[in-house]
Amino acid sequence: TDSGKIYINGRRVTISSPEEAIGLGLGYLPRDRKDGLIQPMSVVSNITLASLKRISQLGLVKHRKEQRVGEKYVNELRIHPPDLTRKLMYLSGGNQQKVAVSKWLCSGSKILIFDEPTRGIDVGTKAEIFQIFNQLTKEGVGILMISSELPEILAMADRIFAMRRGTFTAEY
Repeated sequence: TDSGKIYINGRRVTISSPEEAIGLGLGYLPRDRKDGLIQPMSVVSNITLASLKRISQLGLVKHRKEQRVGEKYVNELRIHPPDLTRKLMYLSGGNQQKVAVSKWLCSGSKILIFDEPTRGIDVGTKAEIFQIFNQLTKEGVGILMISSELPEILAMADRIFAMRRGTFTAEY
């Protein structure tokens, strides 16, 4: 079973729903990006999915605002092709991963949990993703990266915790 305590800014929190987690500034990128995105929806709809309150008024999406927000992240993360209306399923794996990261940046997340963030993407896109991660940490965003790729961990991490069967076995 999964158990443990979560502290944010020194305060213990209990999270019982995804909406609560988002409200606390947490974002989660699952191991399989398809679990964190909606493939038949557009790029812009996926980017703003966790930020509907930000782009809506009285329960209705303000499409101009949604477009502006989407353009910002498509440009910043160099999502290709830069077509906000394109269905996500037609993007490469690396660009889908950038959309997934954009979703959490758009929501204002200050703590990002990335489970195998470079799984199934090409070397060039991995480098771009790592540049994004480095920029985020410079901006004060905390990143918890779960990875089975030791070279990536060594290159990216400030601290490394090794776990075995749910128990921390070492810290580096």
